[in-house]
Amino acid sequence: MIRVHNLHIQYKQGNQVVPAVRGVSFDINPGDYMAFIGPSGSGKSTLISALAGLIRPASGEIHAEKHKIHSASRSELSRIRARYFSIVFQFSEMLSRFTVRENLMLSWMAVHGSRRLDDFRERTEYLASRLDIFPLLDSFPGQLSGGQLQKTAIARALIRDLPVILADEPSGNLDPESLKKVKLLFAEEHEKGKAIFLVTHDMQFALDAKTIFELRDGKISQLVK
Repeated sequence: MIRVHNLHIQYKQGNQVVPAVRGVSFDINPGDYMAFIGPSGSGKSTLISALAGLIRPASGEIHAEKHKIHSASRSELSRIRARYFSIVFQFSEMLSRFTVRENLMLSWMAVHGSRRLDDFRERTEYLASRLDIFPLLDSFPGQLSGGQLQKTAIARALIRDLPVILADEPSGNLDPESLKKVKLLFAEEHEKGKAIFLVTHDMQFALDAKTIFELRDGKISQLVK
């Protein structure tokens, strides 16, 4: 489904070019659960941003089936994301002027339009029960703690109900009980056939994945599992 081949990503720092991802290749197939672990600065978040089409690689290819993420236009990338990806960002992407419920609705409509509102309500109920956020649905993001924001941001991503979950450090700010709920939710989504691509520094979370790669200095250093 998703194919990454010889991916290189670079950043400019002043007059210097700094490599962030160096020659990474892998496939994400339907039903995969793949984790990338590694220290801060190893390229994990950069890699997931490239998969989502949020940054363009210096060279290499990223394909979502027949679609070329690495060279797609901005409008094409929006359509690709709306077809394939539920994206959990490392930092909350909640819109502050809308309630949690309204944020979920906007995320749903970005993929499904105003159709299937019964499905939206059912999906909202499912995610709210799994993440224990029913009391937060009519709150604004500014009223929430860091852990609550993390859980509602996960719901905002997964409400899209798309084939591939891209999750960038989803366990940040979570207490042990909330982390357990998120891990169970990811396991349920995987059992439904979703492919999951997880980047994390949390080895206990990563162990739920079928395949674990370690990323160091922008390169895959070893297959852990």
